[in-house]
Amino acid sequence: MTESPSGAAFRVSILMPVYRDWQCASVVCQALDEKLSTLPQVDARVLLVDDGSTHGVEGWTPFERRALRQVKVLRLRRNLGHQRAICAGICYIQQHFSCDAFLVMDADGEDRVEDAIRLIDLAISHPETVFFAQRQRRFEGVLFQLGYSLYRATHWLLTGVSVRVGNFSVVPCGALTRLTCMSELWNHYAGAIFKSKLPFECVPMNRGRRAAGRSHMNFISLVAHGISGIATFSETVATRIMISNFVGAIALTVILACYVGRILCVTGTIPGWAAYISALLLVLFIQVLWIAFSLVFLLMSNRTSMEFVPIRDYEVFVDRLDEAPGVA
Repeated sequence: MTESPSGAAFRVSILMPVYRDWQCASVVCQALDEKLSTLPQVDARVLLVDDGSTHGVEGWTPFERRALRQVKVLRLRRNLGHQRAICAGICYIQQHFSCDAFLVMDADGEDRVEDAIRLIDLAISHPETVFFAQRQRRFEGVLFQLGYSLYRATHWLLTGVSVRVGNFSVVPCGALTRLTCMSELWNHYAGAIFKSKLPFECVPMNRGRRAAGRSHMNFISLVAHGISGIATFSETVATRIMISNFVGAIALTVILACYVGRILCVTGTIPGWAAYISALLLVLFIQVLWIAFSLVFLLMSNRTSMEFVPIRDYEVFVDRLDEAPGVA
């Protein structure tokens, strides 16, 4: 473990969104407490964001903390989803905690505690850089792997950004001022980091296994998460589609002109199918042109509309801050 450059304890806030997964969360917190107890130069606290769990912290196992300064539970008024829970937690850290860096990780154990320590170590030695865990070995099935590969290809095609990471990362707290005023943070944490232009690096790390139970994430949730990631770059996506449509419209114009010209040059009776093909090309041309112009007006509308500003608006969804039960 690298020493903090200033010689003082390195203050890190560990943020974990939790939805009905408190058994795993308690296991992860105890493992963090055990690991950090050997690192007196790190001053750490945990903020668990309760994303509207219907039965509270059911399944949580109390423990006696040795290294963690605090284990707090930020209760939200309703279920917002994984990404927006992270956003609310980041905004809360910005307003109420004093720290040198914050670490975002899942509470189910798939983000390994030993890798969290590695990220903290990197944050101490490189205090201006964001570090993401880049997944190497994964334990999901073949269908998930195929779907994820298709999503990565689609994301790159639409945004020009290659998807390599998830939420597991450490961020210098100096970046909070920039991040918490970005509307993109409300929809997708990693996408907001990329769009913020903050310097970042990816560190190869294997994915762990769940600490207990089964995941509450289903296929629909995964698709929605993927769409949120693409929506972070909505202007880029809309511009790329608009350009593609204009190119398509030009291509259809050339094809239609050549086709009509050939028909007019043919002597004799014009076959009926020629008229149908001409009409089909004309309809396609009108549709492509309509989509392109619709995207132009959509981009203009988005430029003038009022956006959700996380640091200003997140408090609407915050209920209260509690101590984790039975953590002395």
